[in-house]
Amino acid sequence: MFNSGEGNGMEPKYLLIVKVVRGLAVRDTPRPESQGAKLIRNMPVGSQLYAYDIHHFENVPYARLVPLNAQRPEWVRVAEADNNTVYVDVIELETKDSMSALADAITLLATAIREAAHKA
Repeated sequence: MFNSGEGNGMEPKYLLIVKVVRGLAVRDTPRPESQGAKLIRNMPVGSQLYAYDIHHFENVPYARLVPLNAQRPEWVRVAEADNNTVYVDVIELETKDSMSALADAITLLATAIREAAHKA
């Protein structure tokens, strides 16, 4: 179903749903812009992203995304180091079957987040 283009056909482990009203920056490396990371694109609240894994860099969780371009890695910050600010809801994907079973629930959740953000 998913293919990273890296030649290994690795499946994503997580579905991320953007929950911050201002949106989420997708960058080329797991670090902030102030440390040289380049912005690839911004994702609006309610957007869905698939991730292979979540890594901690300098105590900050970043998700390695399934990229749009297999030759260009993509990363997003999951939360601040203290976890008081969480940027995405993380849903663990158990199997391929769970992805289809979660599809309706995810769509409803993303819609609810989008509607709540626009009311705020």
